[in-house]
Amino acid sequence: MCWNYPSWHEIAGMDTAIYMTPDLFPTEKDLSMAKVLIVDDEQVHVRLLDWAFRKAGFENLCSVTDSTKAINEFGRFKPDLVLLDLYMPQVDGFMVLGQIRRELAPNDFWPVLVLTGEDTSDTRSRAMSAGAHDFLTKPLNYSEVMLRAKNLLQTRLLYQQTRRLKAQIDQLTGK
Repeated sequence: MCWNYPSWHEIAGMDTAIYMTPDLFPTEKDLSMAKVLIVDDEQVHVRLLDWAFRKAGFENLCSVTDSTKAINEFGRFKPDLVLLDLYMPQVDGFMVLGQIRRELAPNDFWPVLVLTGEDTSDTRSRAMSAGAHDFLTKPLNYSEVMLRAKNLLQTRLLYQQTRRLKAQIDQLTGK
């Protein structure tokens, strides 16, 4: 189920020629407007994550329990953060990570938070090498999930702000 509200950068006018936010760092409101994609084959995990994010004020959520549909939802929904289970039938999380990375431009920062029941150093290393930005093991501590998700979203929004400011500077200097 997906709720397709405009993302914070669409509302903020990312395509506007000159745009500056009054705050350097994203606010809680900015973070809560971010789009979050949840990919997990276990419906109970999806529902719990959806509940936790909604309780924290997030409204732009999309979830997929069929991993074969994950990359299509990623392209359609354009999330700011992906929560990804690793071990799913048919297409596992490592394959989804690879598909996401192939969709991105080389300098894009699109955070992926891996959530898995497999807590081995090999799994952690493999996920991080494949492009995950953080890693949590199940059973989940939902306070920690929210803290890590907000940290990743803040980094993503700062990355987008930096790109926007660079484009403005380039426009002003004629580069």
